[in-house]
Amino acid sequence: KRVYMLFDWNADTIRWYTDAEAYSGFYKKIAGTITPWLRGYQTLCDLGCGPGLFSFEAAPHFDRVECIDLSEAALRSIKERAAQQGFTNISTRLEDAYQFTGSWDVIYMSFFGSREPDRFLPMCRKLIAVVSDTSESELFPMKERRYKRNTADETAQYLNEKGMQYRLTHRQLEFGQPFKSLEDARRCIRYYVPDLSDSEIDSFLNTRLEKIRGEVWSYYLPRMKSVGIFELDGRLG
Repeated sequence: KRVYMLFDWNADTIRWYTDAEAYSGFYKKIAGTITPWLRGYQTLCDLGCGPGLFSFEAAPHFDRVECIDLSEAALRSIKERAAQQGFTNISTRLEDAYQFTGSWDVIYMSFFGSREPDRFLPMCRKLIAVVSDTSESELFPMKERRYKRNTADETAQYLNEKGMQYRLTHRQLEFGQPFKSLEDARRCIRYYVPDLSDSEIDSFLNTRLEKIRGEVWSYYLPRMKSVGIFELDGRLG
């Protein structure tokens, strides 16, 4: 049985990602790009959803949004946020994305599942996959890579080799990380790059971290994130 997670969603990582979205509006902009393509569709599956940052931006455009992930912590955060913000059309399912069943108008995948996107086409009328344009992160020192992400070029090559039709849109969007304190910035770097020494972390932050004036956050680690957005027609009748 194929059950695994490439990312550990916990209180800190959920908070960092949610703060990054709140500050940069990355997924809001992704949704703004994608939703005009999806007019007339009523149901959406956010596959490998994490804390559902895209789902909350897309939910006003759909009758039903189902969030599927293997992380109980991530799904719990979605339920809590949906209740707090009055979203009644968002539901969650704790399930392995490679074992699940179901059908939706749209399946959306963000930095997940893009090595074999065609395996999900029988379950939807439209499939959207957001893929990094490069394999390396620019947010943290390069020691950070615990695993190699798939890239847009690799996804395109895979689809081309299979003779599959797709539409590809490139976007470059800000998706950096805000912090309330310098210690939280250190904590974040230490989490993602555990083999860095304290002096290496401070040296990195001294070079990259920006002091900002705001009511919520005091520091910002900037990053422009380049993505390829793949649009494929599904096989659901």
